[in-house]
Amino acid sequence: MTALPDPVFDGVVDVSHWNGAIDWPAVAAAGIVLVFIKASEGRGHADPLFEKNRTGAAAAGLLVVPYHFVDPSDGAEQAANFITVAGLGGGDPAMLDWENSAPARTVTEIGNRVAAATGRDPVGYYGWAQLSAPDPILSRWPLMLPEYPRGTRPGDYASLVGAPPRLPPGRFAARPYDFHQYTEAGAVPGITGNVDRSVWVGTEAQLRAWHATGTLPAA
Repeated sequence: MTALPDPVFDGVVDVSHWNGAIDWPAVAAAGIVLVFIKASEGRGHADPLFEKNRTGAAAAGLLVVPYHFVDPSDGAEQAANFITVAGLGGGDPAMLDWENSAPARTVTEIGNRVAAATGRDPVGYYGWAQLSAPDPILSRWPLMLPEYPRGTRPGDYASLVGAPPRLPPGRFAARPYDFHQYTEAGAVPGITGNVDRSVWVGTEAQLRAWHATGTLPAA
């Protein structure tokens, strides 16, 4: 990858209970279109604000994607927890947040079970630090890439990202990632304090189509 993708749509955030009470109409009015909301973690934990966040975001017109924070415990039990807490069913989008020492096989086991329940591959959230070698299952999934070119410096995508991010192994040159989480220090009206912000590789219309159907833009 020698250049930044074009177009990108800077209208994506992800939240959990750590973000506190959120004014979802204000978030929507600020131009945010899609939100990843933490639903579960490990084998038995549910985010205490998941249902409140999901209901509020949807009522404000935002597109919602539940996510699960992966840990090294049994993958089948984690998948069952996620599917139950998020109420995942046919056609629903989902994301697996992989940030720790859990092996790739655990992540793919969870993802395969989520795909069986929903009929579509989950989004994988991981970077080069998590994956040492290409994995054919992970390579197939949409990718949210956490890569912060300016560390924790606040700003928007245009001011913070000037060069292609470092990629995990196994990504395709034509479309190496689908979301780029470019800062942990974003600011959005309606959310107190810092919030993770991401761009979608494509247009807003293509983001809406992906959310509804799982179809990615043509490379």
